[in-house]
Amino acid sequence: MKLESYFKKPDKGTVLVTGAIFLWVFIVNVASVSFIFPEIDKLLTASGKFFPNMFNSFSTPTWPMFFVTILYFIMGNDVKRIPEIFFGGLFGLLMCLALFGVTWQLMGQSAVFRGEPGLLEFKYAYIPVIFVVLGIIIMGGTFCPLIFNNSAFAYLIAGTISLGKFYYAPNGMELFAREIGNNLLVFLIGGGIFLAGCLIIQKLMIQWLTAQAMKAAGK
Repeated sequence: MKLESYFKKPDKGTVLVTGAIFLWVFIVNVASVSFIFPEIDKLLTASGKFFPNMFNSFSTPTWPMFFVTILYFIMGNDVKRIPEIFFGGLFGLLMCLALFGVTWQLMGQSAVFRGEPGLLEFKYAYIPVIFVVLGIIIMGGTFCPLIFNNSAFAYLIAGTISLGKFYYAPNGMELFAREIGNNLLVFLIGGGIFLAGCLIIQKLMIQWLTAQAMKAAGK
């Protein structure tokens, strides 16, 4: 296969639309990480309503909203597939909570922290639960891709990255539930705003480019 087959020459319109969306993504990233989320953290901390993580490090997660646009572009900028992102992501985060809760119960962690013997070691409790959860998402996609899809899988994986540290905290179930609550809010609210901005910019740029093309053609 020739090297040229791996490259293509983009047209002016594609470059302009992509560039405009890039600027929006950059601005949202900088604003969220440097200004918006730190202020939210301060307000919630001061009000006593913040959902602290295990180490009480008050930091609102930003990844749930950034994943929305990443998945949108991976899905080929297909507006019709946006419901898959939100329904799937919501299901994936809820599965994180279910995965933790069932494993927690199988381990008998509440008994352990009362000084009573536990039930199963972590690996023996976790393996059958993750088997069921993954089976639901993967096999469920064969009949309901709106919910059981790659978005659900992505949010399940990302949402459980920090899961291990919560299993050995006395109030791990409560802390992890608060973590998932944070993720859900950022995913639905922040992700919705972030994606809406991309769609609006894309639509306006295409309308402008179409108008310019018609003007150049003398129509």
